[in-house]
Amino acid sequence: MPVVETTLIEGYDAETKARLMTGMARVVRSVMAAPAEGIVTIIREVAPSSYARGGVSRVPGPPLPVAAEVVATFAAAVGAQDRDKAAALLAGEFSATGRDGQAIGLDGLLETAAADERTYLRFEEALADQTVAVFAEGRGRSPFIERYVVFNGRITGYAVWGGD
Repeated sequence: MPVVETTLIEGYDAETKARLMTGMARVVRSVMAAPAEGIVTIIREVAPSSYARGGVSRVPGPPLPVAAEVVATFAAAVGAQDRDKAAALLAGEFSATGRDGQAIGLDGLLETAAADERTYLRFEEALADQTVAVFAEGRGRSPFIERYVVFNGRITGYAVWGGD
C-alpha cells in the first residue's frame, strides 16, 4: 500500500487539492501495480507564516487550469469560429499538424472546423513531466482523434488522426 504525502502552504481550494491527490494516485498507478483503493494520498498544510524559502515567507501560487477544460474551451471556440478566444488559449510557440503531416496553424484549424461540424465525445488527460497531453475523440464527417499538448494552461501543440 503506497502512501504519498506532500506539504502545501495553506490557501489552495478543495478542488485544487482533490486534483492534486488524484494526480498523485495516477502517478503511482503508472509506475506500480497498486490497486487504486490501496493508494493513500495525504496533504499536509502549513500556514504561510510557518513556511519560508530563502528566509522569505511565501503564499500559495495559483493553480493551473484543468488541461482538458482548456482544450474543450479551445475546441468550442474553434467550432464557433471565435479566433480571438481560441488564440487566447494558445502559447506563443503553438504548432499544429494536419492529417497530412503538414503545419496548419490556427487558421488551418478554423478553416477545417468551418467545413466540418464536429462533435466531441470525450477529452482525456495523460500527464508528462512538464506538460499534459489531452486526447480528444470526436465525430465529424468521420471519426477523429486529436492530441493537444498543454503547458502552464496554454496549448502548445496539436495533431489530428482520422477524419476527412
